[in-house]
Amino acid sequence: MRPKIVLDSAITITPRLAQLPVDLVAVAGRDIGPEALCGAQGLLTRTVTRVDAALLEGSSVSFVGTASAGVDHVDLDYLSASGIGFASAAGCNAQAVGDYVLSAIGLCGRLEAVMEGATVGLVGYGNVGRQLAARLVDLGAAVRVFDPFVSDFGAGIESADLQKVLQCSVVSLHASLHSNEPDPSYHMIGLAESSWIPSDALLINAGRGKLLTVAAAEMLLLRGVDMVLDTWPDEPRVDPTLLAGVRYGTPHIAGYSQQSKINATDFLIDALAGSLGLMQSRPCPSQVGSEQVWALESTSSVSQTVTELVARVGRLRTDDLNFRRRWSELATSECFESQRREYVLRDQLNGLNVQLSEEKSGLRAMLSALGVSVRH
Repeated sequence: MRPKIVLDSAITITPRLAQLPVDLVAVAGRDIGPEALCGAQGLLTRTVTRVDAALLEGSSVSFVGTASAGVDHVDLDYLSASGIGFASAAGCNAQAVGDYVLSAIGLCGRLEAVMEGATVGLVGYGNVGRQLAARLVDLGAAVRVFDPFVSDFGAGIESADLQKVLQCSVVSLHASLHSNEPDPSYHMIGLAESSWIPSDALLINAGRGKLLTVAAAEMLLLRGVDMVLDTWPDEPRVDPTLLAGVRYGTPHIAGYSQQSKINATDFLIDALAGSLGLMQSRPCPSQVGSEQVWALESTSSVSQTVTELVARVGRLRTDDLNFRRRWSELATSECFESQRREYVLRDQLNGLNVQLSEEKSGLRAMLSALGVSVRH
């Protein structure tokens, strides 16, 4: 008898998953309850489903995988105590989130300064922070990182305390969300910490909404700080004052690229197969868009050309307009979640092929720093 695997219907069924000898049962994430898990041996979920004793107690589920980098929706202690296997898709969307941040920096008019050595502060040095920091260093930024759980930082990266990182001209939040002492990240930036951020700075949160309190976010707006929010303190509810005040706002879609969606599934398969004793073939990981060549028109400066490319890939202008329009029509949690479900996945800079209309000194090096290849 083939194992039954219940999965959130928003999870992509990739060729690798489809080849497993299992029966897949797709259920909307918010409808995954004890009844849906009857007779199931595995559960593949996303952040909208709370995974804990209330969901799993008395079930036959022996493996849980979350197709997300974050795990704050999962009671890991319960899974461990119950002998239930677990895996996350940590790192699946690191490139896509980095693209979003670079797009925000460019559209807020900061990329040229970053390429000339402006300070960029990153809170968190996990999969996203590590990859983003390396790209920023290659672009020319002076990168400072706060992460009390990491001691090994890449070349050109300064480890600093939270206050020094928040004093940078650009600050981007990428810490995992937890309440563990002595360094909890939950609401780590409140009113006191927000006062460290300069009034002429740019703050980006494409990590977890509750790294930042509503009061701190509102105070930052009052002080004139530029803000780009993809994750929100009370999501899926969005404070109307915050949405009205941010430079760009999106419904938690920073990591939503075509490749990251595939990764989110494929990163779980080895752990799922191992936990349930399944035989699997090992095709090469799926790639998307590798043969597409984008025409890149040269502009008056390298920074402007790079800005236009990252804005085109990041699609932040369009996503911001769509979010505001939809939210003005129906400001509900379901509106927020439906926009995530219906989102048209983006391309990624990494692996992108471009053809230049004109060679310009330094442009190839900047494109290479972004993971972009130039075709002749």
